[in-house]
Amino acid sequence: MDNFININDFGAVGNGLHDDSEAIYSAIQSLVTQKGGILYIPAKTYAIGKEVVIDFPGIYIRGASPYFSVIKVLENFDGSSAITFKPNTYQLSKGTGIDQGLTVNCNNQEVHGITGVKMYDQVCMQNVEVKNVHKDYSGFNFTQDTEGYSKIGQTLLLENCYGERYGGEANAPMFYFDRYQEVNLVGCKAFPSQANSETLQGDGFYLKDCRGFTFTGCSVAFAENAFIVEAATKNVSGITISGQTNEAIASYALKTKALNATMVESVTVLPIRSEVREIEEKQLDGSERKVVVGGGNFDIQKTTKALIYSMDAALTLGISSSQNVVFSTASEKVINLAAGNSVFGLANFARSGTSILDALTINEFSSVPTVYFADKAGVNKSRIEQQSANLRFGFRYVEPSGAKSYINKFIILKNDLVNATNIQVTYPEGTNTVVRRVEIGEPNSAGEGYRGLRIRN
Repeated sequence: MDNFININDFGAVGNGLHDDSEAIYSAIQSLVTQKGGILYIPAKTYAIGKEVVIDFPGIYIRGASPYFSVIKVLENFDGSSAITFKPNTYQLSKGTGIDQGLTVNCNNQEVHGITGVKMYDQVCMQNVEVKNVHKDYSGFNFTQDTEGYSKIGQTLLLENCYGERYGGEANAPMFYFDRYQEVNLVGCKAFPSQANSETLQGDGFYLKDCRGFTFTGCSVAFAENAFIVEAATKNVSGITISGQTNEAIASYALKTKALNATMVESVTVLPIRSEVREIEEKQLDGSERKVVVGGGNFDIQKTTKALIYSMDAALTLGISSSQNVVFSTASEKVINLAAGNSVFGLANFARSGTSILDALTINEFSSVPTVYFADKAGVNKSRIEQQSANLRFGFRYVEPSGAKSYINKFIILKNDLVNATNIQVTYPEGTNTVVRRVEIGEPNSAGEGYRGLRIRN
């Protein structure tokens, strides 16, 4: 196969000491003359003293094994990233990536692990590990330049990619994306700090001016924040996080923020699996204390149309966040500073059956809040409304004139519900749970064909 190039055939040694940069460069140039192909990295450790640059579309790096095919950064390295994909004579970096496994050992040098510049369409990275990342750099760094055809990258797939910090300090995220869209991450893991870190620092995934991202089955551990979503110069939209696992997150599972007139829109976070860990945190006076950290909380600022299952985590909806829906099992931990948000509190009770606690909370309403229920045709319609301190239930009927009105009864039952003889309602009263029996009225007591219900004080 002419376009399958083994770097050993160009003089690479692979003993972890000899600088194999020139041999790798020669192998890449051979693929350029063949208009693309596979750059094969055998199961050895190849040391590099300068940046490996893929600047031609259609070139894939293929390792023999994700654990034994290793690119190791030497000291006094020349470059800002161990491996960089970027366009040269072509305007975009297309049809490129890494497949079948590779390890990049940054050796705690001041470099990113893998950098992608203007990556656009048919880009895939699979089974890639970046380890020993310096505190000021990212394991995976996807950016744009300010010149050329496109100022946004798109259509990337990252599968089973893993980034790990050298030590406990971290000033940069492990995965960083700047102006990308249509990106899928599956089973990717970020360790911005180490398990034995004195303080948890760094972010797992950082998205800036991005849209159309899906995270499936990913995980973040030993970090200050799991996800940061920022709208800096344009609106961010379409971020979905599902099947996520977080462990030992010091601050936030998700933090959203936006600058100036931008907004974060349409973020979906399904329930996150949280792992709790006890760590020894170093104090300012030099002493240590044990701190229990879990999956992180939520700080939702300048965000709209989000759906978030915060479950038992604390969540804050900022003053500029509206039209968001939150599901929580600890609604007392939800701080809602803005109008137009819906917070649903879910709770389980010891006795059998289905119960909902604080299912709907309406805060600071300016008009009478009303909840409507209707059949598919929208003909038979009922409503629950609040007037003063009372709830009122009503049923709509059609008057002889054709006008539609409501019978304002507490509850209305059809006469043919003959088996509804023992109805109870449960509600909180102070610190107690009160159970009241509902009395069923006589036939037609709530209008022709209907029975009324009453709860005695």
